[in-house]
Amino acid sequence: MLISFVFGFLCGITTGSVVSISIGFIVALVISALILFGYKFFIEENSRYILLLAFVFMVGIVFGVGRMYVSDLYTESELSRFANQKIWAEGIIVSEPDVRENNTKLTIGLRSIFVGTTTVAVREKIVVTVPIHPEFRYGDKVKISATLKEPTKIKSEDGRTFDYGGYLRVRGVWFTSSYTTVDLISNGHGSVVKSSLFKIKKTFTESLDNALPEPESSLLSGLLLGAKQSLGKEILEEFQKTGVSHIVVLSGYNIAIVANSIMNFFRFLPKNLSFGLGAVGIVFFTILSGGGASAWRASIMVLVALFAKRMNRDYKIGRVLGFTIVLMLAPNPLLLAFDPSFQLSVLATIGLIFVSPYVSPYLVWITEKFGLREIVSSTIATQITVLPYLIYNMGVLSLVSLPVNVLILGTIPLAMFLGFATGIAGFLSLYISYIPAFFTYILLWYQLTVVHIGANIPFGAISLPAFSPIVLIFIYTFIFLFLSRSKQIKQ
Repeated sequence: MLISFVFGFLCGITTGSVVSISIGFIVALVISALILFGYKFFIEENSRYILLLAFVFMVGIVFGVGRMYVSDLYTESELSRFANQKIWAEGIIVSEPDVRENNTKLTIGLRSIFVGTTTVAVREKIVVTVPIHPEFRYGDKVKISATLKEPTKIKSEDGRTFDYGGYLRVRGVWFTSSYTTVDLISNGHGSVVKSSLFKIKKTFTESLDNALPEPESSLLSGLLLGAKQSLGKEILEEFQKTGVSHIVVLSGYNIAIVANSIMNFFRFLPKNLSFGLGAVGIVFFTILSGGGASAWRASIMVLVALFAKRMNRDYKIGRVLGFTIVLMLAPNPLLLAFDPSFQLSVLATIGLIFVSPYVSPYLVWITEKFGLREIVSSTIATQITVLPYLIYNMGVLSLVSLPVNVLILGTIPLAMFLGFATGIAGFLSLYISYIPAFFTYILLWYQLTVVHIGANIPFGAISLPAFSPIVLIFIYTFIFLFLSRSKQIKQ
């Protein structure tokens, strides 16, 4: 029953994300559900269960569509009357500054807008683009002069479209500004907890930068913290061409590698203790990444996956996973359609729970010492589930993806573990951090070298034109049917 509701809820949210919803549409869905519920009493006993599942599915659709109808996607912003106008306002930087190669993006929670001699109180967030210097921090109170623009869809040369407006709407942002004057008023207006988390992250990142050269330091920041922008455009393109860009996106994929590595490293301990250490590792990793909402969501998804492995009951854990997804989408349904990190986390979790058991029997040639077989199995399983999604979004089919992934994925858990040790050691002493940093550097250099060679192989990557999401659905349906058939044959 729960699975039917979850699928219905997801279908409802998806429908509301791509189709304009009206009250009449919702009423029609409710009536359809009631008809199904009433009709089940007039049919044969053995058919009632199927109809009941259909009814629960319809109820899920109604809840999903209804939740979308009251979401930010259908809500008018207070700032709409100032669209395409220059404003003078005061606000507070409410998230960590996003520092890129040539600029910095600040998310500012506006508190006041000055219109002539009148001050208008507002509670809206905007994203502004400013030069890298001077630097701003979370919690800074600033005064800005900006022209508000509604973000539009970004279309790439190959025809792919990124809904930047939807992506920002997930974060409660309706407007952006590219040419903005920002002046600092005062510091320390943010949450004490978030400020502390960002300070820990900054100190940890500086520890990595002090112990490792570039671009190895930036790669490690990408692996551990999802800070892929610091890698630079050229290296990021090489990662895309070789099909390994997913490793530098903060999602359930990275966190799963950390957790599995910790659990398998301590597998000589009782299972409950190794599981507990893995869970603690996830929480600590999330704190180091800055404790953002997307990081916590990814962590929860991975904890569910680890719990599934601990219980070894795929059927029951499927319900837990479905319930977890509904709980995450209920407060912010826009995550499903507009947040790539959430989508990657869900796919990676599905891979860990349901695909990994099918992969492991083919890896008997890999030693089980230190949990190496389990680590490789989990890594390949998540690859299977995230790869079609990455191709759909990036439009690059890498013919060298398989060999490159095979060559580097086995080294990633160790690189992350040693990199983590490097950062922590740096809190104590720079000279102590050089010890794990030496071995970390070797692994990172190896990974970058393999990626660079793979990216420069002629015809190693094929650019694919944009294709319909329906094709993506067919691909995942094929994977599901293939795994289901494999399970039947095995039984």
